[in-house]
Formats: sequence, C-alpha cells, structure tokens
Amino acid sequence: MPELLCPVLVGRDRELGELRSALDRVARGHGATLVIVGEAGVGKSRLVREAAADAVSRRVSVLTGRAVERDNPRAFRPLAEALFSHLRRSGPPQVPELAPFRPILGRLIPEWRLAGEPPGEASLVVLGEAVLRVLAAVTQGAGSVLVLEDLHWADTETLEVVEYLADNVADQPILCLISLRDEEPSLALSRVHSMAARRSASVLRLQRLTAEEVTAVAAGCLRSVAVPAALAEVLAIRADGLPFLVEELIAAMVQVGELRQTAEGWILDRFRGAAIPVTFAETVRRRLEATPGTRELLGAAALLGRSFDWRLLPDMIKGQDEASVAKHLRWAADVQLLSVEATGTDSRFRFRHALTREAILAELFPPEQVILASRGLRAVEQAHPGLPGEWCELAAELAEAADQPARSAELHLESARRAFARGALASAEATLERARGLVGDDAQRAAEIDEVLCEVIVATGSAQRVSEVGQRLLSSLGAVAAPPARRARAHLLLARAAIVSADWPRARDQLHLGEELSESGGVAGVSEVLAARVALGEGQLDDAATLARTALATAQTDGRYELACEALEVLGQRERQHDLAAAEDAFSAALVLADQHGLPLWRIRALHELGTIDLIGGGPLDRLAQARQAALDAGALATAATVSLQMAAWSTNHAEPEGVIKAARSCATEAGRLRLPLVAGVGYVLQAVGHALLDQRAEMEAAIDKAVTVSGGHREVRGDAALMARALLWLVREDRRRALAELDAGMELLRDTPVTAPNRGLWALLHTLDRDDGPDAVAEVEASGLTVYWLTRGWVGHARAVELGRRGRIAEAEEVFARADADLAPCDWYRHHARRLVAEAAIRDRWGHPKRWLAEALAFFDATGPPAVASACRSLLRQAGAPVPRRRRPAPDLPDALAAAGVTPREAEVLTLLAEGLSTRDIAARLYLSPKTVERHIANLATKLGVESRSELVSLAARHL
Repeated sequence: MPELLCPVLVGRDRELGELRSALDRVARGHGATLVIVGEAGVGKSRLVREAAADAVSRRVSVLTGRAVERDNPRAFRPLAEALFSHLRRSGPPQVPELAPFRPILGRLIPEWRLAGEPPGEASLVVLGEAVLRVLAAVTQGAGSVLVLEDLHWADTETLEVVEYLADNVADQPILCLISLRDEEPSLALSRVHSMAARRSASVLRLQRLTAEEVTAVAAGCLRSVAVPAALAEVLAIRADGLPFLVEELIAAMVQVGELRQTAEGWILDRFRGAAIPVTFAETVRRRLEATPGTRELLGAAALLGRSFDWRLLPDMIKGQDEASVAKHLRWAADVQLLSVEATGTDSRFRFRHALTREAILAELFPPEQVILASRGLRAVEQAHPGLPGEWCELAAELAEAADQPARSAELHLESARRAFARGALASAEATLERARGLVGDDAQRAAEIDEVLCEVIVATGSAQRVSEVGQRLLSSLGAVAAPPARRARAHLLLARAAIVSADWPRARDQLHLGEELSESGGVAGVSEVLAARVALGEGQLDDAATLARTALATAQTDGRYELACEALEVLGQRERQHDLAAAEDAFSAALVLADQHGLPLWRIRALHELGTIDLIGGGPLDRLAQARQAALDAGALATAATVSLQMAAWSTNHAEPEGVIKAARSCATEAGRLRLPLVAGVGYVLQAVGHALLDQRAEMEAAIDKAVTVSGGHREVRGDAALMARALLWLVREDRRRALAELDAGMELLRDTPVTAPNRGLWALLHTLDRDDGPDAVAEVEASGLTVYWLTRGWVGHARAVELGRRGRIAEAEEVFARADADLAPCDWYRHHARRLVAEAAIRDRWGHPKRWLAEALAFFDATGPPAVASACRSLLRQAGAPVPRRRRPAPDLPDALAAAGVTPREAEVLTLLAEGLSTRDIAARLYLSPKTVERHIANLATKLGVESRSELVSLAARHL
C-alpha cells in the first residue's frame, strides 16, 4: 500500500502559531507550559510532533515521554522515559548545580544511581526541582522542550511533578508541552484546570475539523488536489471531523479495493466488496481479516500494551517464529495499524492510536485472552528475570488477564514495594489496594499487603487513613494468627504515625498495645525509643532520657546501629534543653556510629544537631555548613533548606545584616520552591531582621508581608516577625515603647511554643528596665529552658543585673553583669547594645561602670551605626557628667535639599522623629534632651528650611525622609 498519512497539518494554524510563539519565548529565556487537550483522534499527537520538529530545527533539545494505559500505571513513567531516552548514554548532565539532585534522579531512573549512593529524599517537590534542573542543564543555550503525551493515563506522582514544573518554569528556557484527552473526567484534566486557573499553564483545546478541512486531510493522504465527491461525502459522515479516522478510513478503503487510483485519479467504488465501515472498530476488523494469523498476533501484542517488545510475540503465538512475526508486523505497519519506535539499537512497535489497540482487544474472545495472557506472562518472566522496572507492572496485568488473581496480587505487591522505595506513595497505595482486591480468601497475602499499605499511609501522613488501614491490618494479622512480635510491630508503626502528628495520647495507646505483645522479642528497643519520643514531646524529660538509654543499650547489644542513632538523637534533644555539652556528646556519638556503619541519612541528622548546638551555644558556623553540604550530597534537599535557614539565623545572631539578607532571601526562595511554607516564611522573617538592623522599615515590612503570605499566616511566623524584626527596628530607632509593644505581641503568639527566638530574653530585659514586672518576665524565660541559647541567656543575665542593682545589691549585680557580658561576646553589636541599655539603669541606681560601657558602645556605634543608638550613648554620657568624644561619623545621608540648607546631625535626628509624628516630649525622651533643647532645634530647622509652622515642618520631613 502507498503511504496514506496526511503530510501536512490541516486546520491548526492558530494552535501552531501559539506553539511557535512559545518557542520564540524560550529562545529569549522564558518558559511556559502548554496543554493540548481534545478527544481521541482529534490530532493532539500530530500537533505535538509538528511543534517538536520546529523545536529541533531551532536546535532546541526535545525530551519525549508518554503515559501508557494501565490499571495501575507505573509511577513517573513519562518523566523517566523522557529523560532516559534523551540521556541514555551520558546519564544526567555533569554540572555542579545538579550534583545534589543525583540521588533523587536515581529514584526516577535506577540506572543513574551510583553504587552505595543514598536514595535521596522522597519528596515529589524535590523530584520536580531535580527534573527542572536537568531540563535547564540540557538546554545548551537554546532551551529545551519536555513533551509528555497521553497524560490522562499518568500516575498521581507524575502529575504532582508536572504541576511543580508548571509553577516554576516561567524563568527558565523550558517549554512543557502536554497532551491529554478531555472527553472523560480524569485526575490529569482536573490538575490542568487548576494550573490554568492560577495561570501556570495555557490550554489549547482542539476542535473537530470542518467538512472542508476533512476534505483537505483526504487530499493530503491521497497526494491529490482532487478528492472524489463521494469520498468527501463518506468522510464527512463517518470520520466525525477526526483527522485520525480520516486516515484510518482511507487506509481501510484502499486495502479492500473500494478506493482505487487510476490514470484519471482516485475512484471510490461504493458497490465493490463490503459496505463502507460505519465505525472505527470495523475498519480495524476488516484489516485484521485480510491476512490470516495477524489477528491473533496483534491481539497478543495488544495485551502487552500500546507500545510493546516484538521479541515476546513468538512465545505467545504457536507456530510462528521471529521471521513470521516480523512479516505480520511489517504488514500491520504498512496498513497503518502500527508504527515503529526506534530507540538506539533497539526497536519497539506501537499501536498508532490507543483506539487501535482498544478495537483489537475487543476482538479477543475471553478464552483467547486468558490463553494469550498466560503465554505472555511466561514470556515476560523468562525474558526479564526478576521483572525489573515496568515489566513487573506488565506481568501483574497479564496475570490478572490470565485469570491468575493470586499471582497478580503477588506481582502488584512487589510493584507497590518498588514504588514505595522510589517515594511514589500514591501509586504504591493504589497498587496495594488493587492487590488487596485480588487476594480473595488468601488471608496470609492479605495481611502482607496490609502491612505494606500501612507503612505507605504512615509515610503519607494521612491520620484518618492510618487509623482505617491500621485497624484492617490488625484484623488481618489476627485472622492468620500472626506471631505476637508481628502484631506488635504493627502497633509500633501506628505509634510512629501518631508521633509524627504529635498525637501523644494515641501514640501511648499504640505503644502500650505493642508492648503487651512484645514479650516474645523482635521489637525491643524500638518501643522504648518511640516511648522516649512521646515523653520528650510531652515534656517528661527524665522519662525520655531513661527510655532512650534503654533503647540504646538494646541497640548496642544487638548491633542495630540505626536504632542506636535514633536513641542517641533523642538523648541529645533532651540534654540540649539544659546541658549543651551533654547534648553534643550524644550527637557526636551518633555521628561516629553513622560514619562507621555507612548510614548517610543518620550522619546528616547528627551533623545537623551538632550545628544546631553551635547556633544555640554561640559556636562557629562550620558544622552547620558541613550538615548542609552532606544533605545536598545525599539529595536531602528539604533538610538542606532547613539548615540554610539556621545558617541565616546564625548571621542574624551575629548582626551581619547584608549577609543575613542575602542568605535568608536565598533560603526563602529555595524553601518556597520545595513547598516548605514554614521554612520559607521564617526565612523571609530573618530577611526582615536584616533590614531592621539596617533601619530599613519599608523593606522590613515587605519581607514580613512575604513571610505571612507564603506561610499562610502561620502563628510562628507572625510571632517571629514581631519578636525578632519589628521589635529590633524600634530598638535601633531608640523607641523603646514601640519595641516593647512588639515584644509583647510576639510573646503572646510564641509563649507556649518551643520556638527558640532569642529575643525572649530582650523582652525580659525591657520589662525590667521599663516596667514593674521584670522579675516575673525573667522567671518566665528562665523556666522555659531557653536560656541555653547564648543570646537569650545574655539578655536575661543583663535583666537580672539591672534588678539586683535596683535593689542595691551592687556586688551581685556587677558579677551577674560580667557573666552576661561574656555570654554576648560572640556578637559585639548585641554586647554593646546591652551595655547601652543597662548603663541607663546603672547611672540611675549608681552601680557598675556605665561611663566606660557607654564610651565603648559609642565608639562601636559611631563606626558602624545605627546613629540613633550612638546618639543615645552621647546623651547618656552627658547625663552621667562624662566627657563626650567628638562625633566620628557624619550625619546620616540626607536629601540634597536638606543638606544644602545646612541641617546638622542632631537636627537630622529631630527631623526624623518629627516625620514619625512624635511630640516634643517624646523626642526629648528618645534623644535624652530637654524639651527646651528640642524646641530650639525645631526653631532652627524651620528657619533653615523656610517654613513657618511646626505642621509645615512635619509635612516637609514626611516628604523628604
């Protein structure tokens, strides 16, 4: 038969124009996601091929994958196919920025995993970022196109990754091009509507062709300008405007001789042979009947899937060798039932349309299907020992079609275990439910499936499903009279799920049930370490330590090193609340065990905990940096983002505003992409703290707005914003009333949380300085156990010194001050600011060395800022009768108009406070001046700036400052 496919694209000018515009934007570095939707046969794949060819002509990399029809589709198949087919020989690009993602990509494509490499995080967001990085790395400057076809058959995990790509591709030279059916509801279609609603994707819906366009397609198929009128009439009626059916109908007519080419052109003989086919299935049936043996062979092929390995067919069809099979396949390709997929040195066949495969499967009688599926199952098992990759899923479906439910359930269970290991939790859950429906009265297999299913659901964090499946698991284990240790492990699994949800009573109930069954052994140590976590969560620190030590002893005796690491982690977390040295010993021991026994994830956790001790104890940044790098090396990107946040907090604690702004912004962006809203929110809060240190109120508030938005208004974020950022800004501006109001607001939000915001100590100090309840505030912070934090401890120590000095206990006050001053030694900014605050009380109560403290603080703040604090130091020195050094730094930068008028540094300070709306008395109190002196400065400003009233001066200040 001649080639009868239409060589040109008909009726899609608008859609093709949009695709070309998208490729133009890719060339300029801007990405997009385009989704082509429409019914089967409307031409989605044809349009995608045209766009891909255009991209190749522009030297744009094109990576293509497709979903396949399966009862339980293999997780990530379209993505794995797209990446692996493009990078089969080279593997993922060897670029530094992709290194942290190699372990995650190994989950997607096992062939890329290095020996001994940890598995990386199971987060789908992290996987989405990894795919995004690969696509960016293969662009070679021209961009890349990721083509994902037939996404209506895709698994949930693939759709999650696709959504991530759509949400984050705009600033990358990447086009995501997707096709899916829309004639029936599907999860993919629902996700596409969501993406379109938030403008992450654009949807191109293909309509059926008009009668004129159908005729144009026919002309292309026949390579003729003239199309017989009778043929045009038949196609208009029978093809329903679907270009695929136009091609199929023409091929069927030519095959049976109804449509013939003569010297005068094409002729349709409507009275020759059988009648014109009335459905697509009839066109397929007539072609199958034309060549004996093809029907059975293509039926066997259809059982193997839309795309299939032809070498399996000789074992499925009696009496046909490879040569005979190849002959039939060539004929099927000639009549356009099949197309050939060439992948390197390998070749596979593919039904040209999903409808083709469906029509052929419909032709199989049930006994034929059982026989062919049984042979196919044997062929697959012999050709692929161990059933790697998608062969396990195919074998499970063949077993089900072969009426072997027990074998199918077994294979589905294995497939689910593999999906679970790759982090494809939704696919694993769906596959296990499928297996559960096939086991019948096989109670042993049902219990085995329920055990794995419970583990999967615990990992998803769905409390309701955990309870439901957990009870079914316990019933299943009871039905098979499972040993007590096995039932105990089920209870401990449910307890761990409750711990993750911080549901301590439910966790205790499950632990108790597990312990009652555990006398026969097998769970010793695990129950103790879980009980220790519950005790720690409930604040029962001594019980937590006792239980963790028991678990550690069991783990060491049995050589269970992961359990030992977990027990040491609990011990360290308990000790960290009052004894950093003891906590460091525990975490260091866990690090040694992890290094000795090759436990990379526990190594990361131990390094992270040790770095946290340095953050709390005022140590260096080294171990946090090591923890972050170890997390990146292992692909634990969520952990790396959390460590990045702590590194930004370290810079905050050391008053390095430029560094903290840069680090916090980077951390917030990274966490936002990884969909870690709380980490991102706190990251923006730390960015706000950096702006507060620089006295940049507008920038601070903008960062806080981002923090609240990305975190969904999380209480911790709002509390940190008040306690850490806004309070610090008003402290920098020497407005203690507003600073204390923000500290109170932050404490109200964070008082009952374990958040270690160090400004809790500042809250206690300002209450001691400015209110009567200072001792109560100090006692509250000390009772929280958070004075283990060096900065909190330093602030609280200064508060205690102020209170002792107020009571006349001079020697004690000076001793406590010296310890607190040493506690703040890691950061000169906080140390000198504390001295400035305490000196005010020491002058009044006549203790300590306030003149020396203020002189040293003035020298520091004169050189580094903020100017308001330096000004306060000068004023306090004058109040104490001490000589005041000459100003070492000029006035703050002023607008040209104010500088030209000769505004002095002190006048600039007064003008700034006027712009804030402060009264003369408030300005005097802020600057430690008399009200008369403030009035004199205001009068001088009015003269210099040419205004006649205070209100005009306030208005001018608001405009220029």
